[in-house]
Amino acid sequence: MDEEILEQLRERYTSGNLIVFAGAGVSAAAGMPTWKQLAEKLRDRARRRSADPAVIDEIQQYISSNQLINALSAARLALGPQDFNWTVDKELDDTGRDVPELARAIAALKPKLKAVLTTNIDRFLERAFQGEWRMVDRPAGDIAMDRCFILKLHGTLRAWDTWVFSRDQYDRAIFGSPLLQDAFGALYRTHSILFVGFGLADDNIDQTLARVRALSGGQPPMHFALLPKGVPPFRRRLLEESGVRLIVYENQAGDHAEVAQVLLGLEPGAAPPPHAAAPPQAAAPPRAGARAQQQSSPTLPSSLVKALAASQTSTPSAAAAPRPVRVFFSYASRDEELLARLEAHMTPLRREGLIAPWHSGKIDPGEDTERAIGEQLEAADLVLLLVSASYLASEQGDAQVTRAMERRAAGQAVVVPILLRPCDWETTRFAELQAVPRDKKPVTKWPDEDEALLQVVREIRAVVTKLRPSLR
Repeated sequence: MDEEILEQLRERYTSGNLIVFAGAGVSAAAGMPTWKQLAEKLRDRARRRSADPAVIDEIQQYISSNQLINALSAARLALGPQDFNWTVDKELDDTGRDVPELARAIAALKPKLKAVLTTNIDRFLERAFQGEWRMVDRPAGDIAMDRCFILKLHGTLRAWDTWVFSRDQYDRAIFGSPLLQDAFGALYRTHSILFVGFGLADDNIDQTLARVRALSGGQPPMHFALLPKGVPPFRRRLLEESGVRLIVYENQAGDHAEVAQVLLGLEPGAAPPPHAAAPPQAAAPPRAGARAQQQSSPTLPSSLVKALAASQTSTPSAAAAPRPVRVFFSYASRDEELLARLEAHMTPLRREGLIAPWHSGKIDPGEDTERAIGEQLEAADLVLLLVSASYLASEQGDAQVTRAMERRAAGQAVVVPILLRPCDWETTRFAELQAVPRDKKPVTKWPDEDEALLQVVREIRAVVTKLRPSLR
């Protein structure tokens, strides 16, 4: 391990000028799939869904050649957006999994760390920072002036509309978004970035490094990457041309424990990491398992648990504000007038930043209706069922109820029935839920319908107030 480069990294950290860029390896130690493993799972699902064998072969060819963005794009085409998103959401759901130790080691740097960037959509990093840093999935142009945030470049779990997996999504987000380009460019030009948990051998990071080289103008700032021994010469050259200086570690035990030790050693006065080794001048091509080693996540040895616990008790940063509750209205077309009146009553909640409401009336001309509804329903934190006889007779409404109740059972969303008109709702699958208005009198049976809607909105405000603190 090059002590000169390590000292330069330490200086960047202590100056408050360091950003950690966390890759899939940060989550892999908790059992989450890497991009390659995710592509393989999607390929297998497409095969089970009897996709065209030629399509399966194409996905496999992309996986074999490490063109993972293309592999995911082909899988999305084969499965369709709804099935693709549902599968990815299920595979990358971190619910019930322990926060990996490398994520905790990154969070231990919060006293002086500028920010964290990540391509992971799971919530391990937010959980490691214990909600003290806010999560950003749509950056503002002035984000380089800010601190203490986790920028999720590929979106976040549950919010399907923020995801970046397929080629068209990647091109639209990375190259078609001036805000994201400006934000990433400003962060790159003014700060040092430490790449952690990347194999740095797939086309995802190649795309990022190509952007980095374009932004550098031939004079790249100093950035860093933590990698195990075995970086081939050409790969080393590409990294160096991108301004990336390598901190190569031995990985003697095969568990990448040195990575967490390097991070914990950035604090002034900390002991240097063990197993130091001089960087290889010309590394041989990696063995068959080397790439998998690069993509796997380091695991913190038990001897460092106490050190991590101590570092987590440092002075916290400013608390992150919870994001708005994503509200999905499920309704029948006959009830559009009542929906509009209810939405008007909920305007104060929206203006206060407490909710982000959505319904199918917001779909733009030419947009895929089924896809938009499916994605918004999957991203919702709160699903409001606008109940009437027309709603109960609607096949689309029935399908939305089914999925909403599934997500409720999984602890992924809250479902609230709103009784608009008299109907036989008490025999439905959502009859077990507390409906509003609470006296079970439908809105249209009240002498003053606005009074009924006001009561409904007060109930919704109570739900939102209880739900929102858990959202980041």
